[in-house]
Amino acid sequence: MLVNFTVKNFRSFKQERTFYMEASSIKEHKESVIEKGKYRLLPLAVFYGANSGGKSNLIQAIATMRGIVRRSVQLNEGDNLPYDPFALDRYSESQPTFFEIQFIKDSALYRYGFEYNKKEIVSEWLYEKCFGEREYELFMRSHDLIEVSAKRFPEGLGKEEGLTNANRLFLSVVAQLKGSKSNSVLDWFKGCNILSGIASEGYELFTLNMFLEHIDGVDEVQNFFSSLQLGFTRFSVKEKDIPNDVFENLPDSIRVRLEQDSSKRHYIEPLTTHNIYDNGSVVGERVFNKDHMESEGTKKVIEMSGPIFDTLNKGKVLVIDELDAKLHPLLTRNIVLLFMNPKTNKHGAQLIFATHDTNLLDLRLVRRDQIWFAEKDNEESTDIYSLVEFKDDDGKIVRSDRDIERDYIRGRYGAIPFIGK
Repeated sequence: MLVNFTVKNFRSFKQERTFYMEASSIKEHKESVIEKGKYRLLPLAVFYGANSGGKSNLIQAIATMRGIVRRSVQLNEGDNLPYDPFALDRYSESQPTFFEIQFIKDSALYRYGFEYNKKEIVSEWLYEKCFGEREYELFMRSHDLIEVSAKRFPEGLGKEEGLTNANRLFLSVVAQLKGSKSNSVLDWFKGCNILSGIASEGYELFTLNMFLEHIDGVDEVQNFFSSLQLGFTRFSVKEKDIPNDVFENLPDSIRVRLEQDSSKRHYIEPLTTHNIYDNGSVVGERVFNKDHMESEGTKKVIEMSGPIFDTLNKGKVLVIDELDAKLHPLLTRNIVLLFMNPKTNKHGAQLIFATHDTNLLDLRLVRRDQIWFAEKDNEESTDIYSLVEFKDDDGKIVRSDRDIERDYIRGRYGAIPFIGK
């Protein structure tokens, strides 16, 4: 479970900024708070802000950190790192990017982070705090100097020199060499998924395979579709061979590869079943290809259902940019309720997303500490702050009986576009 994430000198983030998933002391929706040891964590956080305010850059920062961790061992010496510093001042391009994340895995809180530039990992660190104990350093790195705790991180001993290239993470190198604790940290990153709410590439196939193999979550997905009344009575998939005329027109490189592996000469067709009516009575049913029959919003709900219910069933973290794109506000609201309701979120799953759907600014639905805003300052650097932290000009906090949606549209909390006068 994610506890917090810190970023500095990445895209529109010039200054160090931290995003928290720790629950504050406010009382609303107490039943939704996830308790893990002494920690109280939020199942959901939603980001608002004007276009180009930095919401997507925060999500991109999480995705970039995750990508570096997962792909580090694949880098050859001299390969560039995805360095994208703040570009609107004279100094940031000579400074490293900073990422740090804290999360709970099993019965311990881990704090892991690194700084890097285009060519090298400048520093790297990993700390562990088992429940009931103080925090201990597992390893600390500064350029090519790595100090390892023999007692707390013995799997890192003997790997400090010669095995870690300047552009590779020490954590990933130790994990590749079968380190148990380092692999546990990497497993957390594997369980944190980042999706685009606009393009379905990368996760539609996950959903189709989920139905094809009928893995955990399929029944819950069908029940969810039924509760939303999307117009079809059942969703299903069918494995079909690639037609010969299509196969023959594929690029040579792809066709040769498929010819070598006949098991790949097929595709998964998504199907929706609709009732057939006669004078208002159901007289039969007809099956359609999902892409030919359903609306864009319905297709998106279907495509995202796999990652959503996989996250819920396995207690993972799901981060989505533009969740509300193509969706009716009630559909977005129902996705939020899946994570806010402890009956459907039994394993401590977390959803973090950016949106422009102000219908979700409803304190009957979410808590004040789950509403975040992203806004640029006068140097075009992004700042982030939660509603529970916000104070007005008189120093007063936002009360739980405020009409948050109305106040936000009127500019009370900032993070809105300024158009003309």
